[in-house]
Amino acid sequence: MNNDRIWVLFGKQASGEISPKELLELESLLKEHPEEIASPGMVEAIWHTPLQETAASANSKTRIWDQVSPALTSAPHRSMIRRIATVAAAATLLAAAWALWQFARPATPVLQQLSSAPGGKSKVILPDSSIVWLNHGTQLNYEKNNFGKHHREVTLTGEAFFDIAKNEALPFIIHAGKVNIRVLGTAFNVKAYTGDSTIATTLVCGKIAVSFREQTVVLQPKEELIIPLTGTTRVFQQQHLEKDSTGYLPGTSWLNNKLAFDNETFGELAVKMYNWYGVTFHFESPGLEQLRFSGIIDTESIEEALKMLQLSRPFNFRVNGKEILVSN
Repeated sequence: MNNDRIWVLFGKQASGEISPKELLELESLLKEHPEEIASPGMVEAIWHTPLQETAASANSKTRIWDQVSPALTSAPHRSMIRRIATVAAAATLLAAAWALWQFARPATPVLQQLSSAPGGKSKVILPDSSIVWLNHGTQLNYEKNNFGKHHREVTLTGEAFFDIAKNEALPFIIHAGKVNIRVLGTAFNVKAYTGDSTIATTLVCGKIAVSFREQTVVLQPKEELIIPLTGTTRVFQQQHLEKDSTGYLPGTSWLNNKLAFDNETFGELAVKMYNWYGVTFHFESPGLEQLRFSGIIDTESIEEALKMLQLSRPFNFRVNGKEILVSN
């Protein structure tokens, strides 16, 4: 009711028919409803909008007319015409403002979530035709409505390989924790699991810019960048890579269904094996977590993989469903 009254008074003000008492009423209503304050430019623009061009519903005009029509029946003919013009002005303002709000209001963001469960992998094609392979236990999020139209930004938790469709007007941006990766069109791997002490990216072809805090590093093909997330030192580890025996660059062999590890602790390997097999490790002593291993796991079961590790380091294990107990 108050909102309609405000726009009726706006119409009377625009037509020059508002009385001093009504002007005070308008000021009082605007204090109670500050969100209804319209700028002079907006009011002027709506006032000059022809009524026949306004895409408004008839219900808005009918509702205003029903509220003010009883007051018109007792007025002289000339006054009635002037009041009808005032009501029409108010209806025009209200209807045009409604149409402007419908046109200008932003669409509700729709979050698209893509994920791959522990022990599984998936391949997805984004709306811009970019292809993403999600490693085990990985989640990729992006805003669905405007992706590929106004932006190409995604949030990554886990590990994924990206083959980005080229679009110089819309750079592809990956948010992986506190690290941002900006690309135009390229193929690369990003590893950023929750709980990892580092975020690593491996560039296969093209060029990417990796930013963390106030530092930015540009990678060339066959380069890897490791960013430490813990500790006081923020030194990036950048190195050139060569393809391993699987024909893939280190860090991307999972694309060929191979889990590669090089001089990694048992604790670090346990995280990878959780993502690979979907099993959780429990160590009987901290020293077991510090055992180091190198190798490649291909199609082996979890029992076969652990037996393979036993060939290089002494330990015992027991499998209980999805739980692995490692002991001396």
